[in-house]
Amino acid sequence: MSMPSSPATDTLSGDALFSDALFSDQWLTLREPADHLARDAQLTHAADRWLTRRATPARPLETQRTLVDLGCGSGSNLRYLAPRLHGTQHWRLIDHDAELLAHARLRCEHLSSADTQPIHLESRHSSLTEAWEHGLQGADLVTASALFDLLTPADVEALADTCQNHGCAVLFALSVDGHIRFHDASGAPLFSDDDRFMLAALETHQHRDKGSGPAMGAQASRHLREAFHRRGYHIREATSPWRLGPESLTLAESLLAGWRSALHEQLPQLSSRVDRWHGERLEGLMRDKLTLTVGHKDLFATPMASASGAPA
Repeated sequence: MSMPSSPATDTLSGDALFSDALFSDQWLTLREPADHLARDAQLTHAADRWLTRRATPARPLETQRTLVDLGCGSGSNLRYLAPRLHGTQHWRLIDHDAELLAHARLRCEHLSSADTQPIHLESRHSSLTEAWEHGLQGADLVTASALFDLLTPADVEALADTCQNHGCAVLFALSVDGHIRFHDASGAPLFSDDDRFMLAALETHQHRDKGSGPAMGAQASRHLREAFHRRGYHIREATSPWRLGPESLTLAESLLAGWRSALHEQLPQLSSRVDRWHGERLEGLMRDKLTLTVGHKDLFATPMASASGAPA
């Protein structure tokens, strides 16, 4: 994903103050392997089955399906999903950042589906509000990755209304859930007083207004589940945590640097305590004495009656 506006800060996932497009692209590239490894494969399989069941004599599987990627960034969500879904796919990529959209098209134009069908790409440079007002026409599946913690409950309600009106399914991956733990070399969780204090401050920082009201932060998955449930959708959820060890050290270092910056903003009077905590946890990761888990949730939701007449 990329941020809906330049001051946005996703402190728990680490997208901290990345307003420059190139820097954002670097961060998105850095996190992509961890994102793809964390995602729940069963929900992707369920989305694939649901799309396949929408085939009818009037609209066979060979007819292309329209998939919308909200806040697509440089295309990581598309790179994960397209090769795992069957049939001809028309992807509508939506982002506010024109440079990231260009990166996405360049990196994804070679993709094909799970059954080697072509992938067609359309890009739309627009805000997310414009996207769910005008960007979901004809959509079979609306997707997003690591997006909703930056948005507001009102955003989710508006999106859910539009999806219901269009009768499309949704697959939303990697919404942070607030569960963060460091683990020692034996795998036992560590949760010191400083950990509790700093992570609570990070969560408070994450709820800051990103331009349209206080952000949902770690409550995003709950708001998504409740909004689509109220509209009669069948809901499936799964956990999708990052598990960062020695092979993910660069990502972990970048993540902690983002947390440190956010904590300096949130706790300017406690900068020395912030730096001490940051230094201790970073040293533990670098010396292979600690690992880090950052919790996320994935959600797949379908209208109760699909086009084939069967629920998801």
